[in-house]
Amino acid sequence: MSDKQSSLFQRAFGIGALAMAVCSGAVLAKTSQTAPIKPWRVLTSAELIAAAPNDAWTKLEQSRLLYLYFEPTQAGGRAPARVIILLAPDFAPNHVLALNELLAKGFFNSRDIVRSQDNYVVQWGDGAAATAQGFAGGRMVAEFDLAYGTEFRPFELKDGDVYAPKVGFWRNWPVAWDPKAKRYWLPHCYGMVGAGRDEGADSGGPAELYAVNGHSPRALDRNVTLLGRVVDGMDQFATLPRGSEAMGFYAPGQTKPKIIKAELGSRLPASEQVRLEALRTDHAIYAEVLESRRNRRDSWTKFKAGKLELCNAPLPVRISPKE
Repeated sequence: MSDKQSSLFQRAFGIGALAMAVCSGAVLAKTSQTAPIKPWRVLTSAELIAAAPNDAWTKLEQSRLLYLYFEPTQAGGRAPARVIILLAPDFAPNHVLALNELLAKGFFNSRDIVRSQDNYVVQWGDGAAATAQGFAGGRMVAEFDLAYGTEFRPFELKDGDVYAPKVGFWRNWPVAWDPKAKRYWLPHCYGMVGAGRDEGADSGGPAELYAVNGHSPRALDRNVTLLGRVVDGMDQFATLPRGSEAMGFYAPGQTKPKIIKAELGSRLPASEQVRLEALRTDHAIYAEVLESRRNRRDSWTKFKAGKLELCNAPLPVRISPKE
């Protein structure tokens, strides 16, 4: 297996505790070139994903992929660790714009990963330093949620939710919304990336980022600006040594993983780009994938839950078959 295939997060499954249960998606989502022999309604989620036709997949643009390289922390590791984050301008446009400026100026290069808290988050960057250097991304007006209009046509998850009036999927993202207020937001699922802040709502920005590496802390929804999700290399975050200070911050004397480079894929040489595709949440096969997770069809399952929680819903990502 090539380096590009070695660590894809959510290959056959997706964000949420499900990804943890399958070792961060260690099985590559493969697409069959022929139609499945059995009808969709009897296939498992893995079989459905493998059988998904090419028009069920959408390309992830390199201009929306953030490649984060940092020093290896595993014993004997030589190659830099790599995490790829899909950015979400539909949910946090100003934060993504400010983040692009930081990346273009090399702001994260040679900075440390400062926090690794078990079952919570991994954090990196320095908001105060960004503000001191005149970057807008140090402190920004929060984008906890946004107003929506007629363009917002999500696919609703029929199971309901504890934290939001409505939840579902829109443009291949998990989404929560309030029909009365006509506002929508990203949920804190496993692998989601947000902008850290202090006490004030507008005290944070994309110069200081975190990724959820544990059980989905949905109580944070609409309290932090979420601006992306990890689509490759979540295992690199999940296996970082834990910080020994309060809240998982690294203590003086602990080795902090150092960021080597953070850059948009569109500014990387073609040899470093990983061409990824996401399963479309507006395709007919995706509804069947959800039903196969709600009422599992594998022979191991003896009791079918009949329910599906938003952050356990699969959001599969694959390497483009053209590679």
